[in-house]
Amino acid sequence: MLKEILLLGKKILVDKSEIVFEYHGVENFKDYFDVKLGEWTYQDGCLIGKELENRGGIIYANKKFDYDVMMTFKVSTVLPATRDLNAVWCSEWDDGENYLGNTYVCGLNGWYEGKAGIERSGENEFYSGTTLYNYQPGEEVEITCGSINGHCFMLVNDVLVCEYKDNFPLIGGYVGISPYCTCLKISDLVVRKIEWEKRKQRYLPEF
Repeated sequence: MLKEILLLGKKILVDKSEIVFEYHGVENFKDYFDVKLGEWTYQDGCLIGKELENRGGIIYANKKFDYDVMMTFKVSTVLPATRDLNAVWCSEWDDGENYLGNTYVCGLNGWYEGKAGIERSGENEFYSGTTLYNYQPGEEVEITCGSINGHCFMLVNDVLVCEYKDNFPLIGGYVGISPYCTCLKISDLVVRKIEWEKRKQRYLPEF
């Protein structure tokens, strides 16, 4: 895990960011999580999340946060499953729709065409994606994601894959994992309250 995460104009101080939730392979996972959709089980120190319909299975950490957070977790598809490795934060649940309300979502190998990206569901929707990250099904990766006043980010194995600044920021809510029409294996989920500082950036003449 990086000690610092560098974003446009911001530096996240990981070592100073307080851990506010963590799950490390305890069999009684329902003491830590709230299952919303999909089939969730425990196996060999990991959560297994399966959703067979064309939607996201959803599991929330059982604490709601009213401040900016980021979470880090290890995840892989469970072969022969190959699809979306998704996480959610600043998330609200829509009881009427029985699905996500206003929520930030990040993912790998998703959006039907193997893309990596960040989206906002609910009001003021947005989406930003790329085909440049090539996830290999079955490979375990470490994802870190979160936001600072709507400045969303996702790292994979400590490399920044995507960031997006939302002009109508979501602040606070639930965090969780979402297998979208697939099966995922998840472990070592840690949520931190973000500590950060401004980062000055400017170009100097190079010729």
